[in-house]
Amino acid sequence: MAIVAVGYFVSLGPSGPVSTEPIKIGVILPLSGDLASVAEDVQKGINLFKKNHPDAEFIIENDEGDIKKSVSALKKLTELDNVHYILGPLGPVNSEAVYSAQSDSNKNKLTLIAWSMCADQFKGYGNMLCVYPSPYFQLKESYKYPETVGKTTYSLIYSNDAFGKSIQDMFQKFSAEIGIKPVGNDAVNTSDLEFSIAASKAIGAKPQFIVVATQDQPANIKIVKAIKERKYDGMILSGGDFNEKTVKEFQRILEGVYLTGQAKLDYSSDFLKLYSEENEGIPSLYTAFGYVWSDVLYNLLKSKSNHQFTIEEIMDYIDSHLGNLAIKGMKYDHDNREIKFPMQVFLVKNGNLETVFISGKD
Repeated sequence: MAIVAVGYFVSLGPSGPVSTEPIKIGVILPLSGDLASVAEDVQKGINLFKKNHPDAEFIIENDEGDIKKSVSALKKLTELDNVHYILGPLGPVNSEAVYSAQSDSNKNKLTLIAWSMCADQFKGYGNMLCVYPSPYFQLKESYKYPETVGKTTYSLIYSNDAFGKSIQDMFQKFSAEIGIKPVGNDAVNTSDLEFSIAASKAIGAKPQFIVVATQDQPANIKIVKAIKERKYDGMILSGGDFNEKTVKEFQRILEGVYLTGQAKLDYSSDFLKLYSEENEGIPSLYTAFGYVWSDVLYNLLKSKSNHQFTIEEIMDYIDSHLGNLAIKGMKYDHDNREIKFPMQVFLVKNGNLETVFISGKD
């Protein structure tokens, strides 16, 4: 479950004359701190877009992932830089803080696109848009996979906090609908040094697969290690923001484990060509995000001048330009104000990530 958070404020009105002034867009990213690598990938996408759009001016503020600094960045961008359109911040908690910090007048003139999952509160945010599927959508789509290979009973290990309780509630809600059944549940403190009791308890329920679902990546890895040390011969599925680097680092532990909650997105040939001119390999999702949302805001601002635009107009723009954007496969559920992607499940095999399932193609 790569429960990652993203959101933006956006509001648009009638079309006006195209401005010859630079297209000014604010950006709030944690360019230092625990999420710096994610932010750097986003910035790489922004820089790729700017390469061919010299009239686009991006004013980037580093909030270090700190809530108070996110709010300070918003104040600086709006009051000193006179920016009306902002990409960021990263994550639902920081995004919620920024949304709440706005004055009523700002809510009528700001456009915010947060790098956040579509948590429930975004449905009520009039000028903030989320850009990553909700935790519920990610979980439900990803955990359709075990049933397709005949695995229907599971033990769930989750964190002993509000996030963990929400995970348990979501599993309980969708399990019957997708054909799986819990036979064991256990909450753990992610700060513990070892998880032998939780692992033994989960295995003792005799599930066909075990789900490791805390929000703490190091804890997830430790729990998986404890399960494997007890010679569990069933399927293990774990969430988290895994990548090739993490898999290589913890290959011995993660080998044979299924990793869930990863978006499956295809990129346009033009975007891949542009990326390959300066980089090796394929772009990360976050780099594509940086490029796509720069593109969307830029083109809306070019066509709308200084007028505001609504969230609905942004969603309509996405829907009408699906074939022209760097990312393919994303779409908006207008009724629920939520973006949706195909989700995939990986198997760690020989130290590599092998795709074994893509939702919507089963």
